[in-house]
Amino acid sequence: MVHVEGLGKRYGSRWLFRQVTFSLEPGEVLAVLGTNGAGKSTFLKSVVGLVAPNEGRVQLPEGDRRTLVGYAALDMSVYPHLSVREHLEFTAAAREIDSNPVQEIAAVGLAGAEEKLGHQLSTGMKTRLKLAMAVQAKPPVLVLDEPSAGLDDAGRALVERILSEQRERGLAILATNDPTERGLATVELHLEA
Repeated sequence: MVHVEGLGKRYGSRWLFRQVTFSLEPGEVLAVLGTNGAGKSTFLKSVVGLVAPNEGRVQLPEGDRRTLVGYAALDMSVYPHLSVREHLEFTAAAREIDSNPVQEIAAVGLAGAEEKLGHQLSTGMKTRLKLAMAVQAKPPVLVLDEPSAGLDDAGRALVERILSEQRERGLAILATNDPTERGLATVELHLEA
């Protein structure tokens, strides 16, 4: 379902990663591991097409990229003047999908915060919102960068549930150094700094 062949990315003369090759099938979860600065986030961005690799190729399933891949990352911003509900309405409209924002908000533990604006959200609440947007279209490919960062125990349990549900509908790739998240993976990839 996802095939990566000889993927490499460099900045100047320094390679972050090189000659990375793997294939993932539905039901699998790949944990991308490595120290800070090893290129985990850049690797994920290369897989989803946000960063152009210097070498290699990524083959994703056929389909509309807007609903094919769900992505959430630490460095993603939320719109400061949109409410939690408006974020989900906006992403549903952009993807041209039916949506139930009230249900999606409750599913990530943000019930009661529907009208809070992006700039009013705590770090953990922003992470929950990003997760809601990532899974909103029920994508076959889910890519998460440090999904438990800034979350409390209930938030970490949410990430576990999301990954469990994702294995039923497709596959997931996550960058992590969290031992619990690593334990949810079926395959590991180590990047060296």
